[in-house]
Amino acid sequence: MVPRIVVSAFKGMSGKTLISLAVMRGLRRRGLRVAPFKIGPDYIDPSYHRWASQVPSRNLDVVLMGEEGVLHRFLRYSAGVDVAVVEGVLGLYDSVDGVSELGSTAQVAKLLKAPVVLVLNADRINRTLRAVVRGLRAFDPAVKIPGVILTNVTPRQAEKLVKALPEEGVEVLGVVPKSRAVAEAFSYRHLGLVPMAERSDAPTLEEVLDNYVEPYIDLERLVEIAKSAEELGAPDLPSDPPPRLGCRVGVVMDGAFNFYYPELLEEAEALGEVVYTSAVRDSAVPDVDVLIIGGGFPEVLAERLERNKAFRKSLLTYIERGGRLYAECGGFMYLTSSIVIDRSEYEMVGAIDGVTYMLEKPVGKGYVWGEVVGETPIAPPGTRLKGHEFHYSKIALREKVRLAIRLERGVGVGGGWDGVVKGNIHAQYMHIHPDTYSVIRQLCRST
Repeated sequence: MVPRIVVSAFKGMSGKTLISLAVMRGLRRRGLRVAPFKIGPDYIDPSYHRWASQVPSRNLDVVLMGEEGVLHRFLRYSAGVDVAVVEGVLGLYDSVDGVSELGSTAQVAKLLKAPVVLVLNADRINRTLRAVVRGLRAFDPAVKIPGVILTNVTPRQAEKLVKALPEEGVEVLGVVPKSRAVAEAFSYRHLGLVPMAERSDAPTLEEVLDNYVEPYIDLERLVEIAKSAEELGAPDLPSDPPPRLGCRVGVVMDGAFNFYYPELLEEAEALGEVVYTSAVRDSAVPDVDVLIIGGGFPEVLAERLERNKAFRKSLLTYIERGGRLYAECGGFMYLTSSIVIDRSEYEMVGAIDGVTYMLEKPVGKGYVWGEVVGETPIAPPGTRLKGHEFHYSKIALREKVRLAIRLERGVGVGGGWDGVVKGNIHAQYMHIHPDTYSVIRQLCRST
C-alpha cells in the first residue's frame, strides 16, 4: 500500500501549490521517495512539482481518463515510492458542472481512498474557519479530512485557531506565518503561477520554502496520516510498450513552449528518438520526421521569437517541404503571421495566414471535446477527441483553411470548430493528453 495524501482547500488560489511543494521538497530532503500528482488538466503546477520532487508529476483527470484510468495511473506512477502527494484542483468539491462531483478533488480522494489535508488561508478570518471546516467535513462524510494547514497567519490568529479548529475534529498540522517573501516568490499570472521553465530563481524558491514554509509544517505527522490511507485494489496495469517505429520526433522546448505532458515525451522516446530544439535560441529546425510545438506563453517572449528570424525561416522551409507538424495553443499562435499585444505587433512564422490577438479576459477555459470530421494527419475521421483549452487569445484567420474538429464543448478557433489543417500542419487550441489519444503515434505511423 502506498501512503498518500490529497492537498486541497475550500477555493482556488488558497495556497495548495505552496503547501504541496513544501511537503514534496521537505519529504524528499528527508530521504523519502515522493510521487507527485495533480488533479485535473494542468501544466504549470506539475512543473513546480517536478522541481520540488525531482520526478515527473502526473495528472489525475477523471473527466479525460475515467475513474479506472485515474486509478491505473496512480498505481503505476506511485509504485515503489514512500509517499504520494496529490495536489487538488480549485476547491475540494468544485466540479465540471457545479452540480455533480465529476472532476472534483473529492471524487479523486474517494477513488484513491486518500485522506485530505485542507489548506486554509487565514487572512482576515478566525472563528469562521470553524464553519468552513465543519461544512466541508459534513458535505460528504465519505471524504476523510483529518487535518488542516493554516497559511497567512499572524501570531494572534494562530493562537486562536490552534485552540478552536480541533473542536471540529481536525488536527492543525501546520501554521505558516504571513510572509512578504512567500507572496513575492509565488506570484500569479493570468493562467496561474509563472511556469518553472521561465524562472531563473530556483535558489530563491528553495530559500523561501526552506525558511518560511516547511519549518512550520509537521511533516512527520503528515506521513503518519498518509500511512492511514486504506488499501487500494490492484487492477491489471497495461505494460506493453508501444512498438518502435524508428520515428525522429522534434520537440520545441524552451521558455515560450513548454506545455508538454511527460507521457508525450516518454511515448516519443519509446517510438523512436526525441530531438529537442528551441524557437528562442536555435537557428534551424533539426532533421526530424515529425515536429511538435506545444503550448506555453509565446506572447511573453514574442520579441525574442520575432528576432529569431533564422529559426522562423527554417521552420517555414520544413513546412513547405511537407514536414509533419502538430501544434497546440501557444504553438498554434506561433504559426500565425503575427501576435498583437496591446498596441504592439510581433512577426511570427506565417505558415498560417492570420493574426493572433491577445485579450484581457479568457477566450477559452476548460474541457473540450468533439469529433474529427475532416482529413487531418493526427486522426482518422470519426475519432472522438477530449482535451482542454486555456487561452486569452483569439486568432483572426485571413485565408480559407480546412477545419477538422467539430466541437461539442469548448471554444477552439470559434464557431464550434478547432483543428486548422494546412498541408501536413495540424494546429489547434485543444490540449490532448496522450492517455486519451496518441497524436504522436498517429503522426509517426503516417511518415
